[in-house]
Amino acid sequence: MPVRPFSSPWLYALYYRQMIYWNADLAAKIACTRQEMETLPPYIDHLVEVSRTLGHSGIQPTADQFASEKDAFLRYGLLLVSEGLAGEILEEILSVLLYVSGLKGIEFLRQCVAAEAVLSIANGEDEDMMLRKLLPYCGIDKALTAMTKRKSEHAD
Repeated sequence: MPVRPFSSPWLYALYYRQMIYWNADLAAKIACTRQEMETLPPYIDHLVEVSRTLGHSGIQPTADQFASEKDAFLRYGLLLVSEGLAGEILEEILSVLLYVSGLKGIEFLRQCVAAEAVLSIANGEDEDMMLRKLLPYCGIDKALTAMTKRKSEHAD
């Protein structure tokens, strides 16, 4: 078991992902309705498009590249990536941002999805891997439907 660098068990759970599902505080903070969760697929599409655009144009170490991004959490994460942050350091910073977030429900869940997308971008993961990580936030039904649809589109 690693040494616990955080006093908060919630932040520890975010940082050491193997425990994230066992944390009641986190579960309460991300609780939202099925109807609210249905707003996630278009947001995930936006995140994939941002990743695709960055894949083509590259990430520049300037704040101007992300100035048009309305999502402040995503914008900040992308700025960190543009500065060359990745791996555990980036994950720790994003975990702290999530921990101190005053948001709850679907707004907080969107931040969690954005954090996962930023980590995927920083790790240079392809679109398929990114979607495998982001779609489960929509629930099992949506994740299965989307993955099945993508597999049939690629098979054609």
